Amino acid sequence: MQHLEEVKERYGFSAGAGYVPTTLPQVQFFWSTEAVPRAPLIYNAGIVLILQGHKTGYLGDHVFEYDPDHFLVVSLPTPFDCATFATPEDPLLGLFIHIDVAVLRELAPLATPAQTAPTGTPALGLAPVPVDPDMKAAVDRLLRALCSEAESRALGTGIVREVLFHALNGPHGGALQALAKADSHFERVSRSIVHIREHYPQNITVDALADTAGMSAPVFFRAFKSITGSSPLQYLKATRLSRAKGLLLEGSVGVAEAAHRVGYENAAHFSREFKKHFHVSPKEAQSSGYVPIDV
Repeated sequence: MQHLEEVKERYGFSAGAGYVPTTLPQVQFFWSTEAVPRAPLIYNAGIVLILQGHKTGYLGDHVFEYDPDHFLVVSLPTPFDCATFATPEDPLLGLFIHIDVAVLRELAPLATPAQTAPTGTPALGLAPVPVDPDMKAAVDRLLRALCSEAESRALGTGIVREVLFHALNGPHGGALQALAKADSHFERVSRSIVHIREHYPQNITVDALADTAGMSAPVFFRAFKSITGSSPLQYLKATRLSRAKGLLLEGSVGVAEAAHRVGYENAAHFSREFKKHFHVSPKEAQSSGYVPIDV
């Protein structure tokens, strides 16, 4: 892609993995200089653009690739497994664009989503989409704008809207349309996800989440799983463990305190679930200084 070298020089990246803000508040630049085996991950709602390298995603029985030819639409934060392919000589580089639902609602009536979803689409909340010529041109313009403070301020917001509009017109645009609609099952499940991510240390039940969504428990459970690919309680557990991982990597708290802060009363139980989820113990993760990050 054009202007990628300029973006690399402007924002830089260190060994390992990370992400940094750009001149546009909706856009983050991320990277990895090393391969990462399959591990759990949760993205916030957004568009994931891989500029160099590739990732393999696993959601249930579905396996999918996202790379420079396939962007990832995350219409709802969805726990899934991800493997990263990168080396110091050939790092993975990408952009994450946060979805502004207010902007989505402005653009949705103007878009005409493709009728056919991509083959192997795993769930409504998460799907890879081929990069068509319109999207590629918009991403090239976005990269150019990120290289200039003046262009970012003058043109950046419009280019981000253009990227979102092309995503709305794509094979996964229906899910973005559903997110934009007030009072749809998609929007109601989104409400419950916001509740989980804001109150995950608390004792949260499926019945309470169904009340938040304004749905009966059985209907809510089916809708949640069909949209995210996981049950509500699996999602809650993944969120807690992801937040605990972040606390451990910061190095400011020990294992017992991290467990307590994310809602576990028993540190031994927390350690068992952490190892099952991340395939390393909390102490091993803390000492290694690296577990895959969430955007």
